[in-house]
Amino acid sequence: MRTHYLGAALLAALPMPLLAQSTANDLDPKATVERINRNYNATVTECREPDTGAPRGHYYCSGVTLRMVDDGPFNPWDYSEFAKKTGATSYTWLRKDLSIDKLVRPAGFILRTPSDAHALNLPVMETGFMCIYAFDGFTGPERRWHGCGTYNQALPENHQARSATVPANRNQALAWGSCDSRAIDTADQWRQNFRYVRTDMNRIQVAQCSWNAEQPADWNAMVDVHQNPGVRNDYFARPDQSNELMLRNASENGDGSGRLPYIEAFVWNVNSTYVAPTRGDVKAPAATGGLEPARNFQRKLHAQGYAVPIVRVDFTKPASERFSYAHEDQVIALGSEGAVPRRYIQSADWALRLDPGTGRQEWTLTVIPSAAGKAAQVSGQQALYDELQALRGNDPQWRENETSPGSMRQQLSCLIGDYPAKTVWNLEPFRPTVDAAQASKAGCNPFTTQSSALIAASNWSQFTDNASGQQVWGLRVVPTQAGRSAASEALYEELLRLRGQDREWQEGGPGSMRIQLACLQANYRNKAEWNLEPYRPAVTAAQAKAQGCNPT
Repeated sequence: MRTHYLGAALLAALPMPLLAQSTANDLDPKATVERINRNYNATVTECREPDTGAPRGHYYCSGVTLRMVDDGPFNPWDYSEFAKKTGATSYTWLRKDLSIDKLVRPAGFILRTPSDAHALNLPVMETGFMCIYAFDGFTGPERRWHGCGTYNQALPENHQARSATVPANRNQALAWGSCDSRAIDTADQWRQNFRYVRTDMNRIQVAQCSWNAEQPADWNAMVDVHQNPGVRNDYFARPDQSNELMLRNASENGDGSGRLPYIEAFVWNVNSTYVAPTRGDVKAPAATGGLEPARNFQRKLHAQGYAVPIVRVDFTKPASERFSYAHEDQVIALGSEGAVPRRYIQSADWALRLDPGTGRQEWTLTVIPSAAGKAAQVSGQQALYDELQALRGNDPQWRENETSPGSMRQQLSCLIGDYPAKTVWNLEPFRPTVDAAQASKAGCNPFTTQSSALIAASNWSQFTDNASGQQVWGLRVVPTQAGRSAASEALYEELLRLRGQDREWQEGGPGSMRIQLACLQANYRNKAEWNLEPYRPAVTAAQAKAQGCNPT
């Protein structure tokens, strides 16, 4: 299974005030969770299109189709680079008759069943359902037909010939499972083919065939296989593990906004912080709670004009209570409930700015306390911080940049203690945690200067490029005497250590900064400071020298 993570540039979190009413999908949140529980417990085996009577797969009118995803500077419904290569995205299908209680992430979103959408007179997702695997299918571009084919094998001729339903349904042209082409139609036939696991490439993830998403008999077989796999020595062939339902991407690029009208709710697992390693990940998984990601998802969807609830999933509860709703989990108003109360914080919004101390762009959280927050800023300081942390603590700007634990808490305490009249607090997660005296001496803005034997100072600035008229970044470098005479490669490695991870370091060509630095050191060794611009192209040393170390 693949989980969404994009290596996109960081985006500022949009200011998202709590609203008195929702904008779209203005449905009773408690009725929503009742529908989800009803579908989870409805072991229906005959779903049909209400107008044509054509048979559909079980997902159409029963069970819960969900996608568990990472949180970050992207939308949870968009497609990862890996999903784009596959042409489809992985979901999990839950129902009472499946023992699945282990999900790949602690938070995600639920799609509304097409039958419920018909009944509610909402947009109906009629197409895009491809296939389902009894267990995680290790899906990717190696499996043709949007992740549904046999691993690393070409599609058979007339691969959809055995897929027809009578009468034809609206999704028949897309749905296909490789079990069809291998004459595997029942759970017993599946077990006969995949009982023994002999090699790594023959493990269930890779070896198993996929079931057709529109054949009811295939869904019955999938449930039987999942609950009674009959497979030896395979970690993934267990009833507690997820299955994998493939949905074709709604676009060829990363834009998944075509899914927005069909999102029923966001969901978080109250008993799990588990993050599984999945194909396409760009960073190692780390345990995380589910509530704050779900809240961020809710904010992001609301910014698109939709308001849906956050619901909880608890696999320790009876099946009839598997999903539940809690007003305190919400960060936007839903239906007639009114605004979720916020006591101490009036607003807290992110901005990216150039910090004079570090010489690079840093995230700043601008916090405006409410009247109650100002009144309680001394006696109720911990409660005030707890509310701020609950509101913004799981934002990537905070989570990924507070490398010194307690930094944000210390800055807040310093500002309240030293500047009690302030009505706006600016907190920067990158700042180090220091003792109270040091924080006070630094005006509550402590920072650690990076020392170097070769580079005395370096900082970024933005200016308008004369040739293009575009705003570009430049890096001012002041070398030490030792740096001016050091080996050019050693000097570059030191600059790379100090500045190579800055978001401003986006080269116009591989090696551009290395070439400029070597040119400046060789030809302008005694100049007080050197200016490098990463947007410049990579050229030869002779070309760089001919252009005054400013290649164009």
